[in-house]
Amino acid sequence: MKKYGQADVMCAVIHMFLESQKNLTEEQKKDIEDKCCEDVMDNYPTAAEWEVNI
Repeated sequence: MKKYGQADVMCAVIHMFLESQKNLTEEQKKDIEDKCCEDVMDNYPTAAEWEVNI
């Protein structure tokens, strides 16, 4: 995977994975997604960030 938009793709995958989990409440899913996406956004570039840096 190229670096362009990695964070966007990872957050989308996290969201899809959590949506398929039946053993978690909606609140738990949201908390997990928020924490994971925050970590991803801190470590990987978004498509918007690459647009600005070019």
